[in-house]
Amino acid sequence: MHSRSAPPPRPRRTAGPSLTRRSLMGLAGASAAAVGATSLAGCGGGSGGASTDPDTLQVWSGLPPENGPQDLIDRFQEAHPDIPVRYTRYVNDDRGNLKVNTALQGGVDIDVFFTFGVENLAMRGGTDIAADLGDRVRATPELADFLDPAQSMALLDGDTVTALATTRAPNFILFNDTLREEAGVDLPETWTWQEYLEVLGRLARDGHHGSYTLPDMPRIMLGPDYRFTDQGDSNFSHPAFLEHFETSAALIDEGVLYPWSQALARQVEAYQQNNFIAGDFASWVTAPFSLRFLNDQEAYPHDFSVSAAPTPTVEDQEWNTGEYGAFIQVNAKSQKQEWAWEFCRFWLLEGARDMLKAGYMSIISDVEEDEILAGLLGEGAEEFFDVESFRRTLFDGPPKLHLDTELTAYSEITLKYEQQRDVCWLLERSPERAIRTVDRNTQALIDRFAEQ
Repeated sequence: MHSRSAPPPRPRRTAGPSLTRRSLMGLAGASAAAVGATSLAGCGGGSGGASTDPDTLQVWSGLPPENGPQDLIDRFQEAHPDIPVRYTRYVNDDRGNLKVNTALQGGVDIDVFFTFGVENLAMRGGTDIAADLGDRVRATPELADFLDPAQSMALLDGDTVTALATTRAPNFILFNDTLREEAGVDLPETWTWQEYLEVLGRLARDGHHGSYTLPDMPRIMLGPDYRFTDQGDSNFSHPAFLEHFETSAALIDEGVLYPWSQALARQVEAYQQNNFIAGDFASWVTAPFSLRFLNDQEAYPHDFSVSAAPTPTVEDQEWNTGEYGAFIQVNAKSQKQEWAWEFCRFWLLEGARDMLKAGYMSIISDVEEDEILAGLLGEGAEEFFDVESFRRTLFDGPPKLHLDTELTAYSEITLKYEQQRDVCWLLERSPERAIRTVDRNTQALIDRFAEQ
């Protein structure tokens, strides 16, 4: 634990730096935001650059329109023929998100936008970027659960609400059943961390690795906002973080986990589905959105069945490493706030079936389990999935999800963490030194932000 004396609790920050901070300096002007984006009008219009029509609701998201958004927009247009919608898809990667940030900063005509990942949310959660939806949420009884700070599903700061999660994305362990059975591993329904590690050792055979990475063990143990102590200091001195670095480095060295040098060189993080399908690793820690690759036999052909197991428990703690996400937000500068809220409300309350195609399980849903499974796993699911294992994993419990809402220096801390993780898992720096450096750098960032 920290040797530092505990200071008085700091005020809770629910948003990171605004988009005017140095992270966006040097970017091209706002017009660059439209480069590489594709637009699709809700009424079936053509493609092109982002529109600036003041009589059209502009919606930006990282999801391909054919994966659900277009069906949802078509139904919204039927219900609201007076609100034309243009949907602009941006690529949800670092470059694409920088373009969105630049567009929001520069005044590009965006009314509703989606944010994926807490790092990006930290950049877009301030009221200078995102409109406060608090009064609108409080006036909608069906959305009352979003206001519960004990189960964070929205970005709250007192009465202010600047982002609402639209999906629940539990993580699970997927198995290549052919490799699992060849290794003599029974499909677990519940398991401890130690049992999980033993299974990985058995799966690592005949040129196959046990997994790409381990589940985020500190998250399972500590839950939301695990980077910070209750006093607002760095929590990276907690033993769970060192154990995670140590265990991962040891298993990489032993060949149980995928070599981190190859992971970085081949950009496996962005294309994990390809390596899983190729059999490079026999199990895979992922979320429901990845199932769209595995149920697409034309683009991702494979001849093995896939089963699912829950994330393991750690010392009787069972936080799932998945989270509430895909945040819907309204641009604070939008001149179409009423239209924007109608769209947000429709997406949250009536979009569950449409978004199953994208592998998204909506937070508010009247869709039955069988329909959710059919939507996630696709047609003919029994041929390539152990459907009952997915039913158990997704619905028994259900998984205990989280949302980080302490966003102080979130992106900067993530960068410092990943830098040390990489040199540790490349076996170039000891886990002790790496995590000590993360802890020291994180505390310095927290202190610097507290002075601002």
